[in-house]
Order: sequence, then C-alpha cells, then structure tokens
Amino acid sequence: MTLRFNLLIFVCVCGLIFESFAQTSSSSQNITLKWDNYSLKDTLSGNQRTILYFHDATNLYETGGLPIFIQRIPLKQLSDSIFVKIFPLISGEDNSTDVVSSEFLNNEYQFFIKKLEINGKAYGQVGILPVRIHPIHNKIEVLEKFHLEITVKEQAFQNFPQLKMGTIQSVLSQGEWYKIQIAETGIYKISFETLQSQGINLSGIDPRNIHIHGNGGRVLPEANNMTRYDDLMEMSIYIFGEEDGKFDPGDYILFYAQGPGSWAFNTQTKRFQFDKHPYSDFAYCYITINNSKGKRIQLNPLPEVEATQTITTFTAYIHHEEDLINLGKSGRQWYGESFDIQNTMNFAISLEGVVNGSRVLLESAVVASSYSISNMKISVGETPFLVQTISPIPPPSLDSDYGKRSIDTASFKANSTTVSLSYKYIKPLNSSQAWLDYFTINYQRNLSFSGSQMSFRKPMHYSSTQVVRYKIGNASQNIQIWEVTNALRPMRMQTQLAGNTLTFDSKNDTLREFIAFDGNKFLNPTFIGKVPNQNLHGMIDADYIIISHPDFLSQAQELANIHESENQFNVKIVTPEMVYNEFSSGIQDPSAIRDFMRHLRLSSGNIRKPAYLLLFGDASYDYKDRIQGNTNFVPTYQSDESLNPSYSFATDDYFTFLDQSEGKGGGGTPDLCVGRIPVFTQQQADDYMKKFKQYISVSTTSMGEWRTNLCFVADDEDNNSHLRQADGLANFIDTTYPHFNIDKIFLDAYDQITTPGGQRYPDVNKDITQRIENGLLIINYTGHGGELGWAHERILEISDINSWNNFYKLPLFITATCEFSRYDDPQRVSAGEYVFLNPKGGGIALFTTSRLTYGGSNITLNQNFYKYAFERTNGQYRTLGEIIMIAKQKSGSDLNWIKFILLGDPALKLAYPENKVSALTINNTSIEISTDTLKALSNVSITGEVTDPLSYPLHKFNGTVTTTIFDKVSLIKTKANDPESKPTTFALRKNIIYKGLSEVKNGKFYMNFIVPKDIEYKIGEGKICFYACSDKDDAAGYFAPVYVGGINTNAQIDNTPPSIHLFMNDLNFKDGGITDENPVLLAFISDENGINTVGSGIGHDIVAILDNNSNNPLILNNYYKSDLNTYTSGSIAYPLFNLEEGDHEIRLTAWDVYNNSATSKLKFTVKNSASFIISNLYNYPNPFYDKTYFVFEHNKSSEEMQVEIRIMDIYGRVVKTIAHTIFFTGYCSQPIEWDGASDNGKRLSQGIYIYQLTLTDSKGNARQKSGKLMISKNQ
Repeated sequence: MTLRFNLLIFVCVCGLIFESFAQTSSSSQNITLKWDNYSLKDTLSGNQRTILYFHDATNLYETGGLPIFIQRIPLKQLSDSIFVKIFPLISGEDNSTDVVSSEFLNNEYQFFIKKLEINGKAYGQVGILPVRIHPIHNKIEVLEKFHLEITVKEQAFQNFPQLKMGTIQSVLSQGEWYKIQIAETGIYKISFETLQSQGINLSGIDPRNIHIHGNGGRVLPEANNMTRYDDLMEMSIYIFGEEDGKFDPGDYILFYAQGPGSWAFNTQTKRFQFDKHPYSDFAYCYITINNSKGKRIQLNPLPEVEATQTITTFTAYIHHEEDLINLGKSGRQWYGESFDIQNTMNFAISLEGVVNGSRVLLESAVVASSYSISNMKISVGETPFLVQTISPIPPPSLDSDYGKRSIDTASFKANSTTVSLSYKYIKPLNSSQAWLDYFTINYQRNLSFSGSQMSFRKPMHYSSTQVVRYKIGNASQNIQIWEVTNALRPMRMQTQLAGNTLTFDSKNDTLREFIAFDGNKFLNPTFIGKVPNQNLHGMIDADYIIISHPDFLSQAQELANIHESENQFNVKIVTPEMVYNEFSSGIQDPSAIRDFMRHLRLSSGNIRKPAYLLLFGDASYDYKDRIQGNTNFVPTYQSDESLNPSYSFATDDYFTFLDQSEGKGGGGTPDLCVGRIPVFTQQQADDYMKKFKQYISVSTTSMGEWRTNLCFVADDEDNNSHLRQADGLANFIDTTYPHFNIDKIFLDAYDQITTPGGQRYPDVNKDITQRIENGLLIINYTGHGGELGWAHERILEISDINSWNNFYKLPLFITATCEFSRYDDPQRVSAGEYVFLNPKGGGIALFTTSRLTYGGSNITLNQNFYKYAFERTNGQYRTLGEIIMIAKQKSGSDLNWIKFILLGDPALKLAYPENKVSALTINNTSIEISTDTLKALSNVSITGEVTDPLSYPLHKFNGTVTTTIFDKVSLIKTKANDPESKPTTFALRKNIIYKGLSEVKNGKFYMNFIVPKDIEYKIGEGKICFYACSDKDDAAGYFAPVYVGGINTNAQIDNTPPSIHLFMNDLNFKDGGITDENPVLLAFISDENGINTVGSGIGHDIVAILDNNSNNPLILNNYYKSDLNTYTSGSIAYPLFNLEEGDHEIRLTAWDVYNNSATSKLKFTVKNSASFIISNLYNYPNPFYDKTYFVFEHNKSSEEMQVEIRIMDIYGRVVKTIAHTIFFTGYCSQPIEWDGASDNGKRLSQGIYIYQLTLTDSKGNARQKSGKLMISKNQ
C-alpha cells in the first residue's frame, strides 16, 4: 500500500560556516528507490529476519545494516560546509514486524554526512536512511521517492596540516649497522666485550663516532594526520671513557630505551594507562660507527628561579595483562586467565614504597561469555571492594557477540606493601565462562630510591613559571638522574646530595618523566645481528611494490621479472622487516607498511607513483606467534574490535588508505590496488607461479573459449533474494557485453534430496565442478557460505575444490558470501584459500570475503565490480586490482567492503579475448541486409572475420574459430525448495543447436552445418557466439538476433545411426583398463549429417549412463564439439569425479540430426590415486632382436612423472638404465623404445634379462614393477 503524506522538509548541515569569501553551489534531483526486501535465515539460530533493501543500497554498520542511500559530491577542501534538504514525496508502509536492527530507527529519516578523500581529492558523502517508524501509525515506513537538495558552501582556505615529503635517503643506506632488541623500558649498557663479541673491530675506532638510533616502542598512529618519526632518529647516549678517542676494555655505552608499549597519563581520569603493543613484544635500536660525532646526553641547565614546591611522592603504576586467547579469532583483542572450572584466581601485588593509608586505584577489564548477566567479584585479601557486572551475550546467531566486556574502576586503602588481589567469577550458568583482560593499578609512592633503576612521574598543576624540587630518599653519591620526557634526548639532571637525600630542581611546565639509577645494574640488550644497507625511502620511481616474506623472495622476483618484461613496470621487492627498519624502528606494525606506501606516493612527485601493492605470504590474526604453526608471514590489518563478528575485520585495504584524513580505526577509501598471495610454504609459492605463468601465457593451452564463459551461482534461501541478485548481474552482462556466454546454477531450479546430514543438491555439486573443469572466466556466487564452503546444502566443499583439475582454465572467483576466504586463521585453511592453493587448478584469483558481511552491500559492490570489469579505458582492459579499487570507491564508505579482499595479483588482467569476431553472411546473404531463419534439417553456412577492438580487419590472423549457435531462450521454473522462497522463473539460453570448429585464414572463416530436427519449431530469437584463437592472440564476438524455427520440408532422408568410439583420458586406453577416481571420458562421434546437441527434453540428448544408473543420466550435449572444418564428426571430453574403486561400465548414446541413435559401452577399473599403482607392464615384441617397446598402465593422469627402467642380467647387474620425465595425459603410457644396447652403447648378448620399472609421481611417491624379456638371435 502506498501512502502519501504532507510535505516534510529535513535539513542537515555539516561543517563550520565562514561567511567571508565563500562561494556556494547547489544541486537538486528527484530520487526514486526500488525496494526489494527479503527474508534472511540465520544459519546458527534458524530465525528468519526481514532485511530491508533497495537497489544500489549500501549497508552501514553504523545503522545496524539498514540500507542507506549514498550521494557523493566533490568538494574544494574538507572544510567546506554541506547543507542537505530532503522533501519526502512518496512513502510506503512495510508490514514487517521483525526487521533486523529496528532499534536504530526513530520517527525521522536520518542523515549521515561524511568527509573523505580519494587520491588526494576531497568529497562529501551524504547518506540517507530512508526508513523510519511512523510517529502516528507506529509502523515501519520506507521512503520510495523524495526530492534531494545539496548545497556546498566553500570556506575560506584554511591551513590544515599537510603531509610533508619525508627524507629520500634513510640512515640505513650507508655504513655498518647492528640491530639490538629491547625487551623493557630502562637504561641499557653495552660493554666493550659485548661489542667485540659481535665481531665489531674496536681497534682504531673513535667512540665519539658511535651512534644509536631508534624511535621507541610506541604503536604507530593509525590516523595519517598524526605526527610520527620519519626514518630512524638518533638517540642521545653516554659513553664512558670516550674522551681519549679510544674504545678500551672497561669502556661502555649507556642509553635509555623504551620497550614495547607505553604509559600515558589520562587527563580525564587522572590516571596512568598502559597501551600494550598489539604487534610486538620487543622494541629495537640500531648501532653504527661512522666518521661524525654522535649525539650525547647533555647536562640539564639549572632553572633560573627558586623552587616553590617540594615533591616527595610520585604516582607509581602496575599493569597485568596476559594474551592467551582471542575469542573470535579476529581483531587485536586477546584475553588472559580463564575462569571456568576454576573460578577464583589470586594475584600477589607488590606496592613498593606505597604511602601508608593512601588510596590504591584499580582499573579492571574482564570479559564473559554468558547468556545471563554475570559478575566478577574483586577483593583485597578477604575484603571485596569491586563487583563488575557483565552483560549477557545474545542467543546464538551469526552476528552474536563472542563475549561482553566490562571495564570498571575502584579503590582500596593501602595498609601494606604487599596485597593479594583476588578475582572470583560468579557463574550464573554451567556454560558461562569469563576471562581477565587486564588490571592496572595507580598508587602513591614515596620518592625513595630502591633497586638499581627507578622511573618516576608526578602529575600536578602545571605552570610555565614554576619550578619544583624533587627530594629523593635512600640515595647515595652514585645515583644519577636523567630526564627522559623526550625519550630520544635524555638530559642529565644536576643534583645535590645531603646525607642520603638527593634533590634536583626542574621546571613544572608539563608532565616530566625521570629515571634514577645507581650504576650497580643495567639492562642488557639482545644483539639481533648486522643489518644490510637499505634505502626504502629512496624508492621514488616504482609502479609496483611487492612485500614478500624472505621464504618467498625467489618467487616474488620471478613475478617481478614477468611484470617488468610484460608490462614495463618498475617493480621493487622488500621484506616486512625492511619496512619496519625504516618506518617503525624495527617493530612489527602494519601501519609501517601503510606509511611506507604513503611516503612513496608523496615522494614520487611527478615521477612514477606506486599503483600496485602485493603482499606475498599468508597472514594471521596472531601477530606474536602465540599459536603453534602460525602463518604471520606478511601481516594484515586487524580491527581493534574482536568480540562482535559484524564489526571485527581483517583487511589489506588499510595499506591503501593514503590520504591525510584517513587511517584512524582502519577507515578510508583505497588509493592503491592491493592483493595478497596467501601461501605459507615454498611449494605453494612455486605452485602459484606455475599457475600464474600458465594463465598469462600466449599458447594453445592457455587460450580457449572458456575465456568467454561466466557462471552465476545463487543460493535458494531468503525469499529468492540471492537468485534475483545473481540473475540481475547475469542479465547485466548478457545485455551489456553479449559476446560472453552466461550460465546460471540457481539451486532452486534443482531437485533437493534429504540425507542423514541434511538437505543436499548433489547435481549442483556436480554441475559446479563440471563448469570449473570445462573452464570459466569468472564464477560468481551469491548466498550463504562460510570457511568450509557454500550454502547450507554444501554445494561446494573442500573435497570438491581439491578434486578440481583445471590448471589450464583458471577462473576468477567472486564470492558474495560470508568469510569464505578467512585467510588469517593459522589453525584452519579456508575453502577460499584451498581454491587459490590448489596446485592442479582451482582459481587464479578470488575477490572474496574474510568475515561476516551484509547481503545488501555485497550485491552493491558486486554490481560495481561488473560495471568496470569489462570496460576498456584507452583501448585497454583494467587490471583486477583497478576494477576492485574503483568498485570500492564507488560503493560508498562502508565497513562491509573492507571485508572483501583480493587473493591474487592486483596487476593481473583477466584472460579477456582481446579482439573481435563478427559474422559477415548467413547463407550467402550479408547480415547487413537480412538473415535467413535457421530451420530444422536445413544446411546453414556462415562466414565471418576477425578484427581488432576498433573493427579493423586482422588480415594476418590465422587460427581457428569455434562457433556456437544457441536456440531460443528457455524459461526455467524454480521448485520453491526453501520454505521462505516462492516459485519463480528465470531466463537461460542453454540449448545448443550446433558447436563447431573452423579454420581462420587471413582473418576470414567459413563454416556450415545442418540444423537438428529437434529444435523448437516456433520461430524465435537465437544467438551465435564466436571464439577465435591463433598462436598469438584470440578474439570473441556474437551475432544476434538470428531467427530459429520451422523445418526444411525438402530435406533428404537419413536412416543411418552415428558411429561412437569411447576412451578414458587418451586414445591409448583399452577396454577394461585402469583409471584413477577422476577420469575423463572421451567420446568420438561421427555421422554424415551431424550430431544432435539441442537437448530440448524429448529424449534425444547425448547421454551417458554409468553403471546402469538410469536415474542419474549424464547429459553431454554441451560437451560435444565438432572437428575442424566439418560438422560430420566431433568429440566429447567429460570429466568424471570421485568414482568408487572397482569395476565400472559406462554406456553412451548419441543421436544424429535426423534422430537416428547409436550406443557404445566401455569398461574400466578405478584404482584410487591415493594408492598409486602400476599394472599391465610388458614389452613387445618379446623376444626381440633390434628393438622392443615397454608399455604399462597406472592410475595417475594429468601429471608429470619420472620413469626409470633398469635392465639387469641374470646375476642382478644393471646393464642399462632408461630414464625419462613424462607428462601423462592418460592412464596408458606411450611406448618407450629400447634398442637392446647397454649403457656403454654395446649390443647385449642373447639371453634372458630382468627389467624393473620405477615410476615416481610429482609428490615423490614411487612404485615398482618387474618383468622378463629375451634378446634373440638375429633372424
């Protein structure tokens, strides 16, 4: 029901208003939204929820996944003000009462305005939530049509902080450098002996030329507009004994260094808080010796005024935090001690020097996973002083929290320097469990020296003119005080000692930090080793950056060589450690990679700017190798959020957020193309490079009509929403780029069966595998999914993926589903990763999801991908990375698309056919004039030509063209297998009239065929598709409409059936031979008038029956392909999968175009390839004189193997060894010839010999079999 309401005007303003010199620009338009709500079934809870959605909507997490209308407008600068007015015109009532995230709705249409940058250009993004709760009817109301006005008011230019170009020469670019590890904050000592033990020759060096560099142990800021060090900063140090210009035994270096993490004073809570480093447990410094004087610790000058306040206490702090478990295996939050079976835990706390009777302040963070409210009781000794209440988690669902976190503060009175802090979890349910995140203690401590080092800070009221006096007890004459407020520039304080009391004066203009030490004991750094010279800051002319783990450098270099040769890229390869050395002082930090890319973008100026970033190596949510077998080869960015699956994410896009306003919280819009090669072994890296080289090669094995095939797979649930979305994408391609062939595997069009494990679609599993094996440019899945595969019915499982053998026909996978490629879990290889890592096939790349996503935003991003995937710019197709980058830029600022990642090379171009094929005549009549109707039993001839993309003929093109003539579109009716879905129909052009191969000479071709009798006689629009290839390039095209229907009443009579010959894998196969569990059926069929492939459902299909199972016929119409330049003969290559071991028989029936049929049978024995075997080994002739041939069978096809035949005399001596490396296409070997000569070339004497065959597969598995032969006299 459509309701009309009185005109309402809503206004939203964003930005500061400056009246002077402001210019104003406005735009207005009427917006109509096409609503298409659907029902979503939660796979965990089973609950059905209504999802509001309109076409091209974006789902923002800020609104709980509700649909947002996005309008992006250019700005002069980010300070411009944006005014928005909306005039609702037509609204509609939605009767859904269970709309997901309805708690985000109120009585008004809500607005969201965001400023963003893309490649340095400013934009305003207006988001409108066109859903509200009607203030009177209290029903959900959606906005169907509205008038939108946007006004931008330019502001006077403001001097915002701008990113400045950093140095283009790192200090590491020259000299000898040594890296040292810092475990904690304090004063470190390096002795003469320590330096000497590292192989540093100290004779003749001037210690005044020793330098130490390092930037401390803080986490890098995520926001790009925050300051950070550029390159390694030199630290001020102290060297004992340097005055004589020699570094002698007994001389040493002292320096102050910060460990990982940092303490900061919170001015709001008036407490110190610890920021534990999430990426590393160590900080690093660097030592070098050169010809210049190093920075040294200076004496702090005395204040010019007298102290007015004496400080005798300071705020001490203690932090306890263990990282033992990440509940969601996502994000950066790890938690410590578990409260489950044991629900009480005690911690002994030393409050050294505590001011007696003062209050001790505790901040405690705990997490619980409980369906009821639970509590954590904290006591000192037996006295409780804090009860933390932890909210319950919601019932199980896909987006339910893994746990709830509670942070609380309390205090207790200090009566002792040692206290026992007790945590007790009050479990409301047996299933409830809790974890300690951390606790932090602040307390007042007497300023009395203890230990060997003591740091202290005193928060107080600051004044730029005030001086305070610090008074330290228990002091001795050996104590020194360094001010370390600036950790890189410590200053030695001037002190006075009276008895055991040490005093010094300091300005009180800010919070200052000091460290006291007596020289009795220092911290010792760990030497990591020598650092090779590097200068990443100077990489100012690179197109392509590869960040590779050292294990994969050879493969990364191979890839770089290809791009430099094929694309003329300037490729630079670095390791993560090299990036950390220059951009995060050696500490692992993902922001260092982002800062590295920002530096290159800015420093490159008008020279080449990096456009591509490839991360070569797998990632992990565990940055610190807490998990055995961790896969943190090249880190990814993990969100701070870990407990909520909707808000937690891992993304490589963070490294591409380069603009000044981006980065904070992992937010931004990509400015670079980024991809990842998620390998964790060198073998996987080698396998990927083999696939990559095959994919981009120009050869007959790499080219084929598979390059024109796209397959869309849609789930059957949620009120047909996945089907509609996939059908919309398919139809967009079919109408916009009709030279591509569209296939649709929509689950609801298949028969669903019930098994003990649940509902299944076995024919869908089979069809997906067959499409993959036959070859696809892209396969696109829309629906439910997870780490183990697609859909609740398990239409794609890891076992299916690992069985694929499509090495020469690798598709791009696009998966608009949840976490199919969760690439950062070291304890599980996801289904998407298996697709990528399959050495025999799988995919060349995946545009895929790593976390939970929303269907609405999925389809919006999916649509934007296809808008740019087949579009040429300057005559060239875009790379995969470019398509994805632009699609994300156009999809609005949405956390959802961050969860979409590219597994693969971002600079890869899909295997598009580069040129065009066009029809010229049909039945000798130009297509520009008219075209004959293709009638049943009529002889049709077609001529055509191959041209370049601009339609200029390619007269030097010589090769073949495959012509596929399709019958009229079929309407497929779905079966409503899912209770929430209704029967519907979709269009699919599936019936092939003829498919043939013709020769192309000098760019022209001719072909003819006889139209099968089985076409539908009603005249309608068919389609002709072409694919041509030569030894250098390929082409594709189409012609439509071509009219199909009627019958040739003058056709000749034909009663002769076709001829059929069957084999397995290759022509060497013999009836009854052995195969593995995945053989390929080969059928060679001929008939004087051609073979019927229409398959219009009247029983005249090319059909194979396996083991007399007539209930599951194999329809092979679409697998038939005519031989070159003839329609009278052709072949079928049909892959079979996962056959059981044992004897089998397959029966194939084919019909000619006149509907005469023939049947042929083939017997074979399956031996599972896991049990590698050799059989039927023999030599012929036997006996022989001048030559014999060895032949054998095995059960490993499509694999390269090592073959060795050793001939031994009757005494066991080896007289001849024959060795070959052979790629076996089938299960029967080609004959291996031997002339009867020994290894030294002499002919062996007559007699009996033993021969032993050793066959070794690609995995190193070897099998042996022996036989006897006889060398006879010369006949």
